[in-house]
Amino acid sequence: MTGRAPASGRDPGLQPERTLLAWSRTALLLTADALLVLRTGLLHRQPGLVAIGAVLACAAGGFHLHGVRRRRLLEQPGGERRVASSAPVRMLTAVVVLAAAGSAWSVLLGPRA
Repeated sequence: MTGRAPASGRDPGLQPERTLLAWSRTALLLTADALLVLRTGLLHRQPGLVAIGAVLACAAGGFHLHGVRRRRLLEQPGGERRVASSAPVRMLTAVVVLAAAGSAWSVLLGPRA
């Protein structure tokens, strides 16, 4: 019969893959944002922006490593049944707020057209 869950009782579908792709996209976007903030900070000699850019670059690396770790975990037998902790989600929220503040600051200090 079609449309039924497998005998194991759970059909993970594509959710694990979509989640891993989301972590990769987040890391890529944070890297781009970090580079833009770093560039603005260096051009305008703003040490605060340089510091925010460095933190964002480190966070992007951390999210990439977390995504790699989750991928390895999901590739193990029974890995799709393991629940991730909420700590990375909390950290993501803090980093997104920092990225928004740093980006807004760099736009306000950027060259006038």
